[in-house]
Amino acid sequence: MENKLQTIQGNAIRKGLFPHPTEDFATPIFYREQYLRKFSASIREEENWTEKITDRSFISNKLREAASIDGLRLDKRIHVWDKEDVDFVYQEPIQKYKPYVEECEKIGIQPSVDGVWRIDDFADEKTRLDLIKGIQAPTLPVIFILQAEGTAATLENDPKKKWHPESNQQLLDLSISGATIEAPTFEDDEWWEDEIRYDVSRRFCWLPSEFEISSEGKTTIASYVNNLALPEQSEIFHPILENIFSKFVPLFNHILGDLRRRIDSLERVEGLSYKESKKSNFRKSVPEETYIKTWEKLIEQFETGETLTADIGNELRVSRSLLRRFLNSAPFATQIYITNRGKLTEESWEPPSQEILEHAKLQGTTARVIVKMATIILTPEKPQWKGGPWHIEATKNERIIATGIYYYDQDNITPSSLAFRRAVDRIRIYQRHNSAEYIEKHNITVEEGIPVAQELGSIPTKLREILPWLGSETE
Repeated sequence: MENKLQTIQGNAIRKGLFPHPTEDFATPIFYREQYLRKFSASIREEENWTEKITDRSFISNKLREAASIDGLRLDKRIHVWDKEDVDFVYQEPIQKYKPYVEECEKIGIQPSVDGVWRIDDFADEKTRLDLIKGIQAPTLPVIFILQAEGTAATLENDPKKKWHPESNQQLLDLSISGATIEAPTFEDDEWWEDEIRYDVSRRFCWLPSEFEISSEGKTTIASYVNNLALPEQSEIFHPILENIFSKFVPLFNHILGDLRRRIDSLERVEGLSYKESKKSNFRKSVPEETYIKTWEKLIEQFETGETLTADIGNELRVSRSLLRRFLNSAPFATQIYITNRGKLTEESWEPPSQEILEHAKLQGTTARVIVKMATIILTPEKPQWKGGPWHIEATKNERIIATGIYYYDQDNITPSSLAFRRAVDRIRIYQRHNSAEYIEKHNITVEEGIPVAQELGSIPTKLREILPWLGSETE
């Protein structure tokens, strides 16, 4: 069966190491694909979105909101959202996402940003309340990190509090596996310098636990869980963690399936050929008034179910004399600039096949798992939490392949989100495409000597929600 399974690019799926964010660099996606992904994910975050997606007036309003934001880049307004884009973000959710979400309705699994899955309502209320009682601190997530091959209140009341670095003493680490054993030192070697700096820790190493998963998906913790050393802590927390992780198993199966089929290589937008570039309209501009009229006509056509014909390209075919006359009469009129947006491919998101899920499943295996529990503490003196720095869970030698987080309680806080990005091919950018146009069309920031990453989107964090994601993405 193994050789018959294929990645989304048509290559045979074989056993071996899963990709790691520090060594498997992606090709940057176009800004056009970024805003298409963002819009699709935002629609699918709506409550009862599978019903709302068929309401064209609802989608029209969302498109207007998106266009007003996506068109603002740096110090100018650019052309976004043509008729192909509008049709794509309507058809992909209806034809691909909606049927699969309805098929998985019983367990509540939903795809979010590419490479991220979620369950919105963690239904086991008893487990949630037991966890709150055990830790006695609200508003914290429990994080499971999947590695490739007293009383509970003492966690919070330990006088030697372990504050998370760079957290302004607001993020309290309750059970963190990073400060347990010392990693071996490395000999000085120029070849290692960059790798040690970004990819390998000289000071810390994860201490994973062994989670045995039965053929039915039930979890048994078969080893010590770091920082839960007291017998009473194990007695209270092990059953809770086993129950929670069992809920993660089908989600992690989807994550591992996505890794095997290389969902990270999905490209909805690709570059133009040389001939297409010569014929394209980018580097041109159109008056804002004309642009808005064309956009509103396009939205009206979509809302009424008409064939989408409104196209800003038609406005650029206006005679030069007419355009010159307009500029002479309104020389300071705002212009909308046409950038290199690439072109839509024939690719779109596809649900994982049952064969892929069977190939990647955790049932019947022993997984190496790192457990983290942390709480964000807000006080009148420190009423805001600005979030932590971008980071990767663990280092290259530890081969973290997936991470899952459970938000089991939120109380009296404003909405928050979890953002994702991934490493991109720095060599390709520096050596082949070191130009302002390349950076602009991919919406990336390039600084000498700093690894290049591209943001993929963010997800609102909700009460009782569980979110696992690819180890090849950072948060």
